[in-house]
Amino acid sequence: MGELSGDGALAGIRDWGTPDLGAHIRHLIDSDEPGVEDIILGTLDEAGPVRPVLCRVLAERDPDRDPKFALDHFYEETDGPVRRWLGQEVYRSPWVWLYGITRLRHARPVDRIAPDVTHFLGTRRHIAVRALGDTADPQAVPHVVGRLRDSRWWVRTEAAAAVRRLARSGVAVDRAGDALVRCLQHDRQEVVEQAAAALTLPLFRERLLWSRATLMPLAGAVVDNALDGVVAPLAPLWPGEATMAG
Repeated sequence: MGELSGDGALAGIRDWGTPDLGAHIRHLIDSDEPGVEDIILGTLDEAGPVRPVLCRVLAERDPDRDPKFALDHFYEETDGPVRRWLGQEVYRSPWVWLYGITRLRHARPVDRIAPDVTHFLGTRRHIAVRALGDTADPQAVPHVVGRLRDSRWWVRTEAAAAVRRLARSGVAVDRAGDALVRCLQHDRQEVVEQAAAALTLPLFRERLLWSRATLMPLAGAVVDNALDGVVAPLAPLWPGEATMAG
């Protein structure tokens, strides 16, 4: 793709259909070009549909940034029916990770999102667990682990995926081991697949191997695949997530 500048990467992101979108996002996150952050900030007002991605880039570049830039644009963007549907609450919306607010420490995402992990509505628990997995914050771990025992299978599945995301961000997830092993006994394949994928993390891999003998055929096959390196994918939360995996 050749050498990029900040302006070139921005132009590439605006061309939403480009196959190099991930590379452009990665460039803006990593770039130490003088003034690149000012360039990004200066384009937000006119960024249109790519504004959430650019806000997320800024959050990735500096998680200690004042969250006002992202929150202001979130509320501007959701004016009208969407705002009424959300009840003006960014922390209960998928937009919370699209805008990178989950990554901005001064937005206190764990404190604001965690109360919803015990909400009586499964959809609210599901969104909360997904958002907590994106925070890269050790304080999110106990809230996520608790949902590995959720009554709704899709919340358990999301909790296992959240463990993977937290681990990928460098967060210690040791306490998730017991609950993940129990998820291997679940009757939904989706739960077993994500739990097995999480248990392939180096700190859990031996437990995954030892659990194999107690499993029914379907779960056993899933675990065999996981041990061979074939695991369920993580659904990307935003267009640049695949470039962040490492």
